[in-house]
Amino acid sequence: MLLHTEGRLHDWYHLALFIVMGILAMLSSRKPSTRFALLAVAALLGLGLEYLEAVRYHNPIEWYDVRTDTGGVAIGGVIGWLLSLRSAKRSSPHKLSS
Repeated sequence: MLLHTEGRLHDWYHLALFIVMGILAMLSSRKPSTRFALLAVAALLGLGLEYLEAVRYHNPIEWYDVRTDTGGVAIGGVIGWLLSLRSAKRSSPHKLSS
């Protein structure tokens, strides 16, 4: 079975997927503890998938993929945080000055 663990776009696929997961984690809740937990779960998912591939297909764990996945979650977390700040500013009532 070909797992597509190589190729010029492989790292970009990992990065893009985990950026999306980081953004979704940040936009899924307003509670910081929930956001942090979801970011941690997203990062651990990358490690878990690599581990399952190693067990099932006897591949070595691709630590650079784990690093890319975790970096993607961090980047997505920052983007999601910035988007949530922007959204909060839009929904807050503005004071009228006299």
